[in-house]
Amino acid sequence: MKTHSGAFLSAFCTELAMIIETGIPIADGILMLIDDEETAAGKQFLTRLYKEMQSGESSAFSAAAERSGGFPRYALSMFVIGEKTGRLDSVLRSLSLYYDRDMKIKESVRSAVVFPLVLFALLLGVMWILLTQVLPVFESVFGQLGMSFDSTAGMLMKVGNNLEQFSVVILAVIAAIAIVIFVTYKVGALRNAFKSAFSHLFGNTRLLRSLSAARFSSSMSMTLKSGLDIDESLELALAFAQNRQTADKINECRRVIASGRTFNDAVLETRILSPIHCRMLALSFKTGSTDEIMEVIAEKSDEEATLAIEMLIGRIEPAMAFIMSLLIGLVLLSVMFPLLAVMSA
Repeated sequence: MKTHSGAFLSAFCTELAMIIETGIPIADGILMLIDDEETAAGKQFLTRLYKEMQSGESSAFSAAAERSGGFPRYALSMFVIGEKTGRLDSVLRSLSLYYDRDMKIKESVRSAVVFPLVLFALLLGVMWILLTQVLPVFESVFGQLGMSFDSTAGMLMKVGNNLEQFSVVILAVIAAIAIVIFVTYKVGALRNAFKSAFSHLFGNTRLLRSLSAARFSSSMSMTLKSGLDIDESLELALAFAQNRQTADKINECRRVIASGRTFNDAVLETRILSPIHCRMLALSFKTGSTDEIMEVIAEKSDEEATLAIEMLIGRIEPAMAFIMSLLIGLVLLSVMFPLLAVMSA
């Protein structure tokens, strides 16, 4: 069954946490959610969850959630932990915060990818019109005046003619690329393979390091608040890892800790967090506030990732605008200078 969106899971976790905190039985609270749910898909999911809780099998919420489907594996693991430790409401609050933070990161990454693509498509569209529609008009004007294009304009005219001649092939290639991108996005195995390859190539960039640190520290804060120790939290953090590189670093952390060294040493050695965050973590062990510090680190990593994305967009936008202005100016000047020469004569 398809996993629910982060927005739905965040809202569901928040509402269920409120229900538990007020002392209402979970099954009765889900009935209340069914009455308030506006979407058909949401009602269907909540109804299925309620029926699973009322079935003859285990009535525990975590078991019913697993049978009903729609929850990620790590969320189901957190439900089990919350019920075992008696902190299900706290776990649900932490999960809601995690999903909110994750959605913010994904939206920032989406903006960093979509915005340059839109600018690039606009640049290609403008150049296509200039070369295939505008230049032929000037060529006709020059012909009526008994003139011909100079070398630069002539070269651009040849490019425009080739584009128009092979326009069907070019559009077919663009359509094929769009289909490949769409299929890769929709098929989970292909999407994960692309993410793995992308992380392998660009995993050491500031942006991806900040994103990995934000997700890792957020998951560690959530699991530590749920009552797990460091090793158990690291084991569960593997389920939150978004790429192979992060998973390898988490496994390396566990290996270093198993050798008798501290969690701070493991994090510093694997570089899963920045040195300044490692200093904050070392201080948290002395004060007994590791879970709170991990949440602070998650927030700071979020801010760093957002800043890195804004800086990336800030560099791409003027570069694309400069390239567009340069190419348009080249096309216009290549035909305007000869016309100005004729007018002045």
